[in-house]
Amino acid sequence: MFASVLLAFSMFSAIPMPRTEWNEKNMRYMMCAFPLVGVVIGALVQGVWALASCAGAEADFCAMVRRLMPLVLVLIPVAVTGGIHVDGFMDTCDALSSHADREKKLAIMKDSHAGAFSVLGCVLYFLADFVLFGEWCRGSIGVLPLIFVFSRLLSAFSVATFPIAKDSGLVRTFSDAGAKRFTAVWCAFWFVSLAVVAVFCFRWQGGAVVLAQVIVFAWYFVMTRRQFGGITGDTAGWFVQMAEIVSLAAGLFARAL
Repeated sequence: MFASVLLAFSMFSAIPMPRTEWNEKNMRYMMCAFPLVGVVIGALVQGVWALASCAGAEADFCAMVRRLMPLVLVLIPVAVTGGIHVDGFMDTCDALSSHADREKKLAIMKDSHAGAFSVLGCVLYFLADFVLFGEWCRGSIGVLPLIFVFSRLLSAFSVATFPIAKDSGLVRTFSDAGAKRFTAVWCAFWFVSLAVVAVFCFRWQGGAVVLAQVIVFAWYFVMTRRQFGGITGDTAGWFVQMAEIVSLAAGLFARAL
């Protein structure tokens, strides 16, 4: 289990980790540890928010910190993950925008070059991300840190349960080596438990975030089956990004009610 945690952080984050051998035994519970990367992101978001809330005694300094907060919140997930999910998001945007057949879409996702639609999707995504975080900064942080955990719990659950597209690299490797049933039960348990906490503690806002995650998850299942015949590592990254930004919007909408 400890080796699986190290491999999960080595694969899905830019945080330096001790060297660990990549083999079936060590990878067995890797996806169970994947949501811990979301815990780190959420903790950093909460910590930066707390520091900004009590930063400095001078009004000008406090105002500057608050103006920079949306940018900092946008950069934290990218800095922690090294942009691995953004890469998958961009590749999937290129494939979906091609309107080609299934085999061609899978080939496009394997291509290391960035197409016009991937760049456009990335730019629009971060513009929306910046605006949404800016609105979050106008009120309480609420359920925001949990969004990064929810998206990774559902992504790990999908890797353990969804059909796998052929030649899908790491997802196929984990599917062959991992304890899929244990991973599915583990992720489902923690998602439901944290969802109850979110709804109990944050009421409508927590419920809106959980509902948004579930809706994007269902959309993800249907889309990947129709477009690719199953999930890949790139579509898993696409899901993480989409689940987070839709949840950000849903949480703001609920807070405004």
